[in-house]
Amino acid sequence: MGKLYEALIIGAGPAGITAGIYLARERIKTLLVEKMVAGGTPLNAERIENYPGFPEAPSGRELMEKFLLHAKGVGLEIAEFEEVKRVGKEGDFFIVETGEETYEASGIIIASGTTPLKLGIPGEEQYLGKGVSYCATCDGPFFKDRVVGVIGGGDSAFGEALSLANLASRVYIIHRRDTFRAQRVLQERALANEKIEFVLNKRPLEIKGDQFVREIVLEDTKTGQRENLSVDGVFIYAGSRPDTLYLEDLVERDEAGFIITDEHLSTKTPGIFAAGDVRKKVLRQISTAVGDGALAAFSLHRYLIEGKHLKK
Repeated sequence: MGKLYEALIIGAGPAGITAGIYLARERIKTLLVEKMVAGGTPLNAERIENYPGFPEAPSGRELMEKFLLHAKGVGLEIAEFEEVKRVGKEGDFFIVETGEETYEASGIIIASGTTPLKLGIPGEEQYLGKGVSYCATCDGPFFKDRVVGVIGGGDSAFGEALSLANLASRVYIIHRRDTFRAQRVLQERALANEKIEFVLNKRPLEIKGDQFVREIVLEDTKTGQRENLSVDGVFIYAGSRPDTLYLEDLVERDEAGFIITDEHLSTKTPGIFAAGDVRKKVLRQISTAVGDGALAAFSLHRYLIEGKHLKK
């Protein structure tokens, strides 16, 4: 028999932490499990400019530290560096297995977010950790005064390019089109940065090097012409996929793998709720994740009461 909780939350990003705060304040015995460092995707953001109440635009790390201080202040129990391997159901309880422990819970909130998509090109796996990265906040300091390429055209690519520009001597933003999905303010800031250069209408075909990355092979999307761009590092932001494999068939997913929920954030399995970037939704932002976390906690609380899983 595993350690018993009334509620277990998987993923300590904005959605998971918010859900944990709500449940802990209701005195529901709750555990928040995170496979890495608590804080989630925002930890990689240089600045958070669109979360209400913070006009000074804190870094993602600063903002999430405040989330965590709040959560710990209300007594939320957090287990970091525990990756969930499997979720099953036995009778009235869900069984959650990690590499270290087995837990039992009456209800679960899935807030495990997304993981970066890979390009799937030659050299990407070979040079992972040797110049290829998916996190500028993590690996940027290794490229001080070096030349790097950032692949992508969304908020993550632009935000990380701006962060890298504080360290690198030159940052190339490489995009397969000449228009971007990134917020206008990020585009304006990147265009104004003299260290950032745009390489547009180019598709990466291969990453080459010796012991470390030395160049990217690019193909012009209009002419088909190829060229080699010399770089010391490649940061890839080609989108993301939901982290839900451990759930097996307990939830319904869309064609991209995101969890389908109803208006209460319930899944097809009673007692399992989903919140944040992991679920099918239109907008993925810290503010929407916080709203999801609050609603998922409310719905889980109601489920526990109606199912008589809580002592009144």
